Amino acid sequence: MRPRRLRSLHRRAPVPVPVAAAVGRLGAIARTAIVTALVSAISAISAISAVAQDVAKEGALFLLVPIGARAVGQGQAAVASRLSGEAIWWNPAALGWSIRREFTIDYSKNFLLTGTAANAVFPAGKAGVLSASLLHFNFGDQLSTDQFGATIGTLYSKAAVFATSYSATFGDRVSVGLTYKYLQQSQSCGGSCQGVLTYLVSTSAFDLGAHVVAGTKRALTVGAVARNVGFCIQVVDTEQCDPVPARLHAGADYRIDAVSRAAPGLTLHFTGEVVSRLGFDDSAFRAGAEFGVAERYFLRGGMLTASGDGSTAAVGLGVRQGALGLEFARTFGGLSSDAGEPPTYLTVRFMFR
Repeated sequence: MRPRRLRSLHRRAPVPVPVAAAVGRLGAIARTAIVTALVSAISAISAISAVAQDVAKEGALFLLVPIGARAVGQGQAAVASRLSGEAIWWNPAALGWSIRREFTIDYSKNFLLTGTAANAVFPAGKAGVLSASLLHFNFGDQLSTDQFGATIGTLYSKAAVFATSYSATFGDRVSVGLTYKYLQQSQSCGGSCQGVLTYLVSTSAFDLGAHVVAGTKRALTVGAVARNVGFCIQVVDTEQCDPVPARLHAGADYRIDAVSRAAPGLTLHFTGEVVSRLGFDDSAFRAGAEFGVAERYFLRGGMLTASGDGSTAAVGLGVRQGALGLEFARTFGGLSSDAGEPPTYLTVRFMFR
């Protein structure tokens, strides 16, 4: 949807002066808080960057697994895209543009794991946008056997992430967002699992992102985000406390207005981004496109390197009808595809006034 049309949707019936003043004060307080958080987070990122260049091992790699069929379908080049509920996992700044309440369910499956996420978005007018999400990964079950090969137990490997974010716009061209993540990883045993390591560990991380709309026609959006900036995760002892996989993303989304002028009802977006560690090393590139018809049917495609699921290409489809949306994506390349099970992603979206 074009930014110009989004602006018109903000026009509502007049609000009583005392209520409007209270909302305005709340919005000002919220914006001050997020600016303070921005400064603190940037300071933390700078400190961690100096250490990140020497990091050879990372923990909680499931944080890099892509979430949401729309983002996956366009090659995971999503840092500058105006995603919906799944934006909490890509760039929380995208949520700042939200004007409708939304609930989405994301499902993903590959050779190594199955993931499910539930995301909720709550726009609060001038006060900003609040969102929350719960993500669960199941890495599968493994049988434990004795010296004679008899099954004596089952090993369960799982992970969960709870995320909450706050996003706000500054004028009609800038949006910023901050996400807090609490993650937990476990390996438990049912039955007898002698000699097998079991554990339950947790840590926290933050995402900090921004969107800037540029150009007189507002066709270009530039986005950037620092993801998974946080504390290390300790599985066994202090010496094995591994840093979470922090990443920097920077890119752009460009709307080709010539397509809409030539054929009203059609839209075309090109997206691209660069991803690197906080030390600005080991860079990867992603590029994608989204073609829409009547803002109801969508065809997506993309190519990428260094994906969280090992893929190198992706395709996606989307359908929206009223308050309901359905997205599908499949990726190609990587371990899962080589094993005969290409990663599949499905998103069901519900929107409310």
